Amino acid sequence: MNKDKMTQQVTTNSQPLPFQGQKWLVEERDACGVGFIAYKDGRAAHSIVAQAVTALGCMEHRGGCSADRDTGDGSGIMASLPVKIFEQWFESQGKTLPPQESWGVGMVFMHLEEEKYQAEKAFVEATIAKHGLTVEGWRVVPINPGVLGEQAKENQPRIEQVVVTSPEGLTGDELDRRLYIARSEVGKRLDDFFYICSFSCRTVVYKGMVRANVLSEFYQDLTNPDYEATFALYHRRFSTNTMPKWPLAQPMRMLGHNGEINTLLGNINWMAS
Repeated sequence: MNKDKMTQQVTTNSQPLPFQGQKWLVEERDACGVGFIAYKDGRAAHSIVAQAVTALGCMEHRGGCSADRDTGDGSGIMASLPVKIFEQWFESQGKTLPPQESWGVGMVFMHLEEEKYQAEKAFVEATIAKHGLTVEGWRVVPINPGVLGEQAKENQPRIEQVVVTSPEGLTGDELDRRLYIARSEVGKRLDDFFYICSFSCRTVVYKGMVRANVLSEFYQDLTNPDYEATFALYHRRFSTNTMPKWPLAQPMRMLGHNGEINTLLGNINWMAS
């Protein structure tokens, strides 16, 4: 902290008043860490995922950590769908991978309790069917819970990916729009354990209450050389006015953002004017 610069003043219409409280707060600038990686020619490569993992690890200092020193406020990576990984999944189901952007993936957090898990899974499938889409199946996301901190383990959800196609032949923006509508309806029942991180025919989000340098150890897809992405957006969270939770880790479904707005001094001046 630069406490030598404790000379900021609050001004009124008449005369300056001394700043009351911890004056270094108006000088400090800190926030979540966020970054983006892609090749200019748009090609897909595992190196993009690997570099995003490395860059995210370099931003550990931008995030918060709980008292157990292992549970992070949140970190994550949004990237294009891992086509080769899902090609293998489709083959394991006795099916052929559909053309690009004609199938979608939902990254879903659900309760560990079997009864709640089955109910949530059935609700997701029913909602998807209601909107004219077909559930091709569920993929269990390979994870390593051993790297989680104590608090993260206590709140760890079950993590699976629902794979969806359109019998109407919807693709691209039209399919993403339908997935968005279905996801929004599912959202009416979401909570801290039942949550959809992403649902798209283009992108997927891997996130959680983990430190930046262990995200790829937790989500083993991220170190799978078959995961080739055209881009990767990475984020390390520093929780400010909300308690850390699995769903609040970023990136979100559409973006990853630096949510800090450093306007403390301006707000104080407006109040005094």
